[in-house]
Amino acid sequence: MKNNPINLAFVPSDAPIIEQSNQGAVFTRLARAFDALHTPVVIVGYRRVVLHANEEARLVFGEKITGRSFSLFLRDPKALDSIDNTAEDGQAREVDVSMDVPLRRQYKLNITRLPLIAAEPMQMVLEFQEITLIQRSESMRSEFVANVSHELRSPLATLIGFIETLKEDGASADTRERFLGIMDGEAQRMRRLIDDLLSLTNVELREHERPRARIDLVGVLQEVTNSLTPRAFAKDVTIALNMPADIPAVIGDRDQLIQVFNNLVTNAIKYGGDGKRVDVNVTVLENGLSEGGLSLEVRVCDYGQGIDAEHLPRLTERFYRVDKGRSRAVGGTGLGLAIVKHIVNRHRGRLFVESERSKGSQFRVRLPVYPIDETSSIATKP
Repeated sequence: MKNNPINLAFVPSDAPIIEQSNQGAVFTRLARAFDALHTPVVIVGYRRVVLHANEEARLVFGEKITGRSFSLFLRDPKALDSIDNTAEDGQAREVDVSMDVPLRRQYKLNITRLPLIAAEPMQMVLEFQEITLIQRSESMRSEFVANVSHELRSPLATLIGFIETLKEDGASADTRERFLGIMDGEAQRMRRLIDDLLSLTNVELREHERPRARIDLVGVLQEVTNSLTPRAFAKDVTIALNMPADIPAVIGDRDQLIQVFNNLVTNAIKYGGDGKRVDVNVTVLENGLSEGGLSLEVRVCDYGQGIDAEHLPRLTERFYRVDKGRSRAVGGTGLGLAIVKHIVNRHRGRLFVESERSKGSQFRVRLPVYPIDETSSIATKP
């Protein structure tokens, strides 16, 4: 039986599973070649048992994929049927597949049956070419145009109205000065909105690409609090950074983490300033993320007016504002928390929001700790 092609779809359940250690030299050389590729590649034998997965595939499906049925990791019936059909007739196939955990990602799956080699069991090569970025770009282009046209209409109408008024004769110097001040404010608002929209678009496009760098979160938080201290001082607000000694590094993108905590602390100063204090607290957790292991939790707390419970589930939506008038008055665009949410998702972290009217708000961000084992798959990436 070992020397004959085996139909994946019809192998009896009690058929023996060939262990990877029993594969020949040809298989070993082939596996090493696939390890050098930058796309996920999985080799399966009969009963869809995974004989080998390169590093990119293990990052997608997990380290425990080898030796187990691939149907435990890919639940797409169309893809599994295509694997069985290719095993039976030898015809290469291509199928689109989606995976929703931890984030939705789309792939073009190429299925190829290897030629039978003497003394080797039949093997199937599954190559996953990611097309997430292409599909997201198409959908986000239309969303971007719709959002920009809606949000820019109001400040543009204001600018046009004041320009028409200033063109008329009879406007006093004081009136001109006041109108120009309003026009400058609306122009600055449009600039902030465009900057935030571009930032959000960039974050969403890269959300499926997990960061792999080792980041000193202490330095990030110190940079953020130091840069925002003058703004807090102007509003008579004190920022307190509290953290234990010997905080481990996290896996992340430094610039994006600065953006996350800059947004959260800025919001705390703007909307919780009447509490006169903003606390940034760091805690090391034994767990707290779906992947397990150590994580760091950063809590940004203010003691201002707080937010009614009905608004909490929608705070991270694009352009959602609890108080539109107050948000515009303090320069908000309605995109800050949406940016925070997508960056945290990209880091495979978690964002929690808690608030109570008249008692303030608390935003908690959990991030995975950088692996202590320097030989881990993440640690070896630049």
